[in-house]
Amino acid sequence: MTPKRLITLTCATLVAALAACSSAPQHHERYAGHVIEGNADMVVGCKLLDTLSSSSGLTGFFAPKGVDNIKQTLLRQADGMGATHVVWDKPNVGYDTTSLSGKAYQCPSADHPR
Repeated sequence: MTPKRLITLTCATLVAALAACSSAPQHHERYAGHVIEGNADMVVGCKLLDTLSSSSGLTGFFAPKGVDNIKQTLLRQADGMGATHVVWDKPNVGYDTTSLSGKAYQCPSADHPR
């Protein structure tokens, strides 16, 4: 294969890869509700509603964005079930998947009269 053909093939592959990445929807609206991201001390005496979990294909350098996308989705889910607080576990960043889980709680307070 000639050097010119190799360069052309490499450029075509790069353009195709970039087009594939840009066609996947990456926009997630920020959660604007009232569920608080807390810690274990904040939910003492609260009612555990459910364990939440999800994953993202964003890994490596993009893992923080993947974790943020997951949090936005799970905060909406927690809000829908009546949670007032979510306590996150440590994110798991693997080779092909970033995952996150947490627990949704309902805590009585003046800020959350549910």
